[in-house]
Amino acid sequence: MKSVWVIARLSILENSRKQVFHVLCLIMLAVIAGSTLLSIFTEGVKIKMLKDLCMTCILFAGAVLSIGLASTGIPNDIDSRVVYPILARPIARWHYVFGKFLGTAATVALAIAALSVVFCALIYCHQGHIDSFLATAALFAMLEAAVISAVAITLSTFTSTAVAALLSFMVYLFGTIKIGYLSKVLEKSPNSIAKTCGTVLYHVLPNLECFNLKAALVHGNSVPISYLLLVFSYGVCYTAFAVGAAALIFRGREV
Repeated sequence: MKSVWVIARLSILENSRKQVFHVLCLIMLAVIAGSTLLSIFTEGVKIKMLKDLCMTCILFAGAVLSIGLASTGIPNDIDSRVVYPILARPIARWHYVFGKFLGTAATVALAIAALSVVFCALIYCHQGHIDSFLATAALFAMLEAAVISAVAITLSTFTSTAVAALLSFMVYLFGTIKIGYLSKVLEKSPNSIAKTCGTVLYHVLPNLECFNLKAALVHGNSVPISYLLLVFSYGVCYTAFAVGAAALIFRGREV
């Protein structure tokens, strides 16, 4: 596994130099810092809006970074011929794919952690203490980003960068709204073939909304441990499945 960690470390260094990483992090930090302008509202409403805005920024930044970094990693290595000296060494192709995934997931996790620290500082300044559930919400935001990264890397193993990014964004979009919208559309569909295809797609798409704990954080609702463990297991299993599929596809690809 030493080769996996080497590739992951190189991927982190590569991703940290990309403009999308710095620009998006700076924009989200500016939005989070600018949320202090909500002083026109009462204290209770202001804190709720602050939590809602900050968690929205963290989730959005995690998704965009995951798509932007994961969908470009492998195609860029192939286009720049960086992948050839790597694969020429005694390194299995799944080591390379797994290392690229770990590097991307770690980079996005660092960005989410940085945004969460700023979020914690703002919350502490406004209410004098930090919500203990904030760390859990940030952890599941990282898990959602890992799922999106795994999907984007899978798509990037057999498509171009632009196509992989577009399809990954569509997966993110439909994975976010599938519970509230797609299920109702499928129930009302009169076409049996379309309904069958839609049902298959519905179950294949990741349920990204289950990782969003923003409502519980904003309103101070308790979340059962059993639910958190179930969502965590689902995220880990889906990520493992997607990365495994990416490794199988890349192993059969001529590079």
